[in-house]
Amino acid sequence: MPSGWSLSDYEHGLISVMNAACRSQREIAVAIRRSKTVVKTYLRNPGRYNITRRSGRRSSLSATTVRRIVRAAKTGKYSLSQLVRTLDLTVSARSVRRMLAREGTLCYAKRKSSPVLTKAHKIARLEWARASVVLGAQWESVVFSDEKKSTSTAQMDFSIT
Repeated sequence: MPSGWSLSDYEHGLISVMNAACRSQREIAVAIRRSKTVVKTYLRNPGRYNITRRSGRRSSLSATTVRRIVRAAKTGKYSLSQLVRTLDLTVSARSVRRMLAREGTLCYAKRKSSPVLTKAHKIARLEWARASVVLGAQWESVVFSDEKKSTSTAQMDFSIT
């Protein structure tokens, strides 16, 4: 059973030309950086080289299923585990990931953390800021949502510890 990659058409041509030039199989193997066994096998019968089908485990995913997975993955709505659940697949999420990588139609891209602000968003923010400047004493009652602790909980933490 073959263990390496098959010869390319270019290598077929090189071997044939070098053999016609009366070079030895060993010299040909060194020149194309392949084993002398593969050179010998090709020269024995060039027409029948690499026609026999290689054995191996069959894929558990049919071509139809692969197309369904790729179509669903292209939408970007599903994670791998969600794909397995929604399409009712009999393989693991890792197998689906391997299959998608082998297909090569999709590539991983990290999502943006937040959407880009448009010109309209920036104008609306400026208008809000200009309107809010005149709040004066009302600023004391404003609570910003990005603060982790309010002043009352900060005082409680200080007194507890």
